[in-house]
Amino acid sequence: MNILLVTEFFPSGKGLRFSGGVEARTFFIAKFLARKHSISIIASRGLKDPKTEKMYGFTVYRVGPKRDYSASVGHLISRIKFIRDAIKFGRTFDVEIVDGGNYISHFIAKNIAVSKKIPCVAWYPDVWLNDWIKNAGMYGLFGEILERVNLLRGFNSYIAISNNTANKLKKFTQKNVHVVYCGVDENEFMVDRAKFKEPTIISVSRLTKYKNIKTVILAFASLSTKIKNVRLIIVGSGSEENRLKDLVKELKITKRVNFLKNLPRRKLIELYKMSHVFSLPSTVEGFGIATIEAGAAGLPYVNSDAPIHQEVTKDGFGGYLENSEIPSDFSKRFHELITNERLYNRKSKQAKKLSQIYSWKKISDQTEAIYESTVKKYEY
Repeated sequence: MNILLVTEFFPSGKGLRFSGGVEARTFFIAKFLARKHSISIIASRGLKDPKTEKMYGFTVYRVGPKRDYSASVGHLISRIKFIRDAIKFGRTFDVEIVDGGNYISHFIAKNIAVSKKIPCVAWYPDVWLNDWIKNAGMYGLFGEILERVNLLRGFNSYIAISNNTANKLKKFTQKNVHVVYCGVDENEFMVDRAKFKEPTIISVSRLTKYKNIKTVILAFASLSTKIKNVRLIIVGSGSEENRLKDLVKELKITKRVNFLKNLPRRKLIELYKMSHVFSLPSTVEGFGIATIEAGAAGLPYVNSDAPIHQEVTKDGFGGYLENSEIPSDFSKRFHELITNERLYNRKSKQAKKLSQIYSWKKISDQTEAIYESTVKKYEY
């Protein structure tokens, strides 16, 4: 098949700096499907990105104005220009099916599909209808309107990232909603790295309000009064970055907390392997791919008890799920994992076993089957 994937953000081949799960999913689906199919990707263009780039057997075409390479809810004007240019460029492709990866990409993909008279698949990491302003502030009004338009127009097939997302989608459509999880490529995690000498907690996330990284920082501050050499690494960027850094200064733990961002993929995996415990206290989450990646590195986790974390972790297999608003509960679990070697080793083995459920190869096969059946139904 000739397949077109539309995604707002996509990394350059040099370093593979993923800013979120949406582009990670697009990358790995493209990488595995390119072994059998012709894959093209349309994405927005970062400040230093080439317009056209071949990698791993597929081709990335970047359109629209150059923009800061960060997945954020801002940049409204540049996003509108990206939508315009992506639709225009997408109409020039000779493809059999088009897949959109977020609310902006859904709109683009649908317009291309209608123009080309081909089927369209909408991949849904989450449904924010009626929650956009709460999650994204006033900019959320744009997201609210666009997501409503997308759902009203409909798609030939929907791929939900979880049962939680599928159940939300089914309130608006009963048409071909499939559940396909995200995953890991175990080959990436074959690298051996010695652990940091100091017990280290790592959190990999966009730094937005709903990711709730404040809870990790407060929990860590409490923990650091009991374990003097403990460290915290926060990997990510976003609108809350400066506020979180100010909180760290206020708590007087600056020397023990490292903020990192835009890491090459290899460096991120090394950090996973060298750390001891992972944490993601998000109040809103599509899947939480970083939890599974951390598990592949053998890291037990302390996450929020959000419904999606319950689903993906099989109710806390390989770690702990706690109330996202109670930092003291997170701190308690961190302390237990760091000070109890037997408990740590048991949870570490469970986390690794959990990650093995989620294979990108298996997930790409499931996605391929949905594409093929969607094309076949459209033709007949």
